[in-house]
Amino acid sequence: MSDTRPSTWRGFPARVGQVLTAPRAALARIDATGGGLRDAILLVLLGVVTIRLPELLRAVLMVVGPVSGALVRVAALAVDEVRQGAWVVLPAAVIVTATAGRRRDSGRDLDLGAACYVPYFAVHALARLIDAVAGMQIVPERVVQIVGACAAAVVLVPAVRQARSRPTGSEAPAVAPPTPDRRSRRTGGAVLLLAGAAMVANVVWSARHFDALRPIQHGAEAPAFALARIDGPRESVRLDALRGKVVVLDFWATWCSPCVAMLPVMDAVHASWAPRGVAFVGINSDGGGATAEEIRAFLAAHHIPYPVVADDGSVGELYKVEALPTLVVIGRDGRIRSSFVGYTSQRALERAIAAAAGG
Repeated sequence: MSDTRPSTWRGFPARVGQVLTAPRAALARIDATGGGLRDAILLVLLGVVTIRLPELLRAVLMVVGPVSGALVRVAALAVDEVRQGAWVVLPAAVIVTATAGRRRDSGRDLDLGAACYVPYFAVHALARLIDAVAGMQIVPERVVQIVGACAAAVVLVPAVRQARSRPTGSEAPAVAPPTPDRRSRRTGGAVLLLAGAAMVANVVWSARHFDALRPIQHGAEAPAFALARIDGPRESVRLDALRGKVVVLDFWATWCSPCVAMLPVMDAVHASWAPRGVAFVGINSDGGGATAEEIRAFLAAHHIPYPVVADDGSVGELYKVEALPTLVVIGRDGRIRSSFVGYTSQRALERAIAAAAGG
């Protein structure tokens, strides 16, 4: 008996196009031969390398550059794109299963639900292409989500019907579904061209803004700043006033669970190195996400033994902070010596401080 399952790449554009041009036929094919989840995963991967190219490039530059913990950023980007797909696929699959009654089949229902991601991806690609050409976000993310959800619902309705009409063991088998036709291939090719156009636009944008995508460079002069303290004393912390000391900048936020997990580490490192002349500055990066009262309440509940200042995002931009927590170690000469993204062990941080202190 021959294997009727479609290969991973062969016919991929046609399969995508069939979902858009002939959803009933596409869903019958998927229900019979599978592959809906596989094609959704391929679209997710395509989105990472085309629609989100600047973020991917920034993450890759962090990995190949001198930023410790940058692999976390690459993983976070992939996980975020998968999460967006899951928000479409999983609810659709649950609805299909819940409405299929005694004809439910969890594996096939998941494939049918995954087909709903195809129109969502097309909407997402078009919106991000518009943004890439404009050089700024034109289409709000909420609008993309709403329109994409409506487009996914157009496929969900026939997906439910397909699941409810599939034959049981006592019924005659269904007629073999039609394969994708020329129209499907053209439509699928247009979707891939749309993603490709977004990639080209993102390449152009990335080339023009390459310096902005590059992570903070070790050995570079640490950008100067002066920020008001939010932890009590009415005074400002100026980086230039700390010249001659090793300085550790701790970028964190109240909503950041890894930042909270880092508090015992930072407390221990501060207790060990502050008596030796190392200065620590906590830089709250909530921005408009928390009020001053909420930040102070957090500080009252979580002991931070060094000065804490509030940043509206401008200092984080100077230091190219893309994820929290971010730690930056500055040498006595005012130059950046080390930086870390994500949860960092006490041993790694102390080793960096010791190197900046000259031993």
